Amino acid sequence: MIAVSILCVIFAFIIAIVWIAESEHTKREKSKIEATLRSEEMARGYKAGSYTLGESKEEDLTKNLKRVRDRFEEGIVDLKKRINKMDANN
Repeated sequence: MIAVSILCVIFAFIIAIVWIAESEHTKREKSKIEATLRSEEMARGYKAGSYTLGESKEEDLTKNLKRVRDRFEEGIVDLKKRINKMDANN
């Protein structure tokens, strides 16, 4: 019985060490990928950290806000048309 518990402790220790080693390896690989992306962006003249195809995050945000604003305005116009139709029917 003691031998089984000793084996369990040894296997748990081995699993913990392998898990820690793999997480460190993953962190290193992730940092290598991020460094490569940053160097590619700098080589192409993009703002570092933007990860876009030539447009900065601010430009993307502005485009998204404009798109949302346009949809909102279209919704208001549609709602006004519906209200006018309802008023005309009454």
